[in-house]
Amino acid sequence: MSTEQITAKMTYATIPDPRPEAIVIHCSDPRFQAAFEQFLEHELHLEKGQYVPIVVGGGGGVLAHPEQLPKEFKFLKDRLEHYRRVFPSVRRIVLINHEGCRYYDSIKTKVLSFVGSFLKPAPDHAREDLSLVTRVFQHFLSHLGYTVELYYARFANAERTKVVFEKVGN
Repeated sequence: MSTEQITAKMTYATIPDPRPEAIVIHCSDPRFQAAFEQFLEHELHLEKGQYVPIVVGGGGGVLAHPEQLPKEFKFLKDRLEHYRRVFPSVRRIVLINHEGCRYYDSIKTKVLSFVGSFLKPAPDHAREDLSLVTRVFQHFLSHLGYTVELYYARFANAERTKVVFEKVGN
């Protein structure tokens, strides 16, 4: 085998001059990645290159509690402001939380530990907090001018191998 054959590399396509119309914030949980991608393409009609993905543990849930999670809030706020400058074609933000989010459970437990150990996070906190995100956008992020869409991925079967997406609010 020659050196040229060993160093030959695959090439992959890029999207020259993308003009994304949305920023999508969702969780990094590997169980949901295929479902998120399919939902974006088939139901929201957003193909790769038409959106800027922000994939972080807990998804957009941290935006619901800027006072309790200031570092996580600042991280997402800074990214949203950066993408506003870099991609002025973006007009909307899509936030997706999901049932059974382990990271979200851990941050909710951390937040509740400040309030009191007698409180336990509700099983649907990830869904419930999405409604708070709209108010946070109005108070802290309205200067960006984005419309906000909120979705919740809920398990559709007992085996937890399928999900359905529900629109939250509006």
